[in-house]
Amino acid sequence: MDNIKANEAFNNDRYDESFAMYNQIVSTTKDKDAIYMLGKHYYDGLGVEKNIDHAIILWKKASKAGSLDAQYALLEISQTTSQCCKG
Repeated sequence: MDNIKANEAFNNDRYDESFAMYNQIVSTTKDKDAIYMLGKHYYDGLGVEKNIDHAIILWKKASKAGSLDAQYALLEISQTTSQCCKG
């Protein structure tokens, strides 16, 4: 099982399949990119019930492992208009 096949399934809107593949990758390798993608599945409710809290937990784990995508996702969801526009 590799990220390329999981990414291909994700990019072709086969979310149930990609979710299962990323889960398998994470269970065997703890791959930071696969952890990030699991978070994306949970955040958007793709192939799994939407669960933003669980997505954040996964993104924090991926971020600690060095995933820039996870760091960006966490930063993006933590921003609000009032935070970005304070003078």
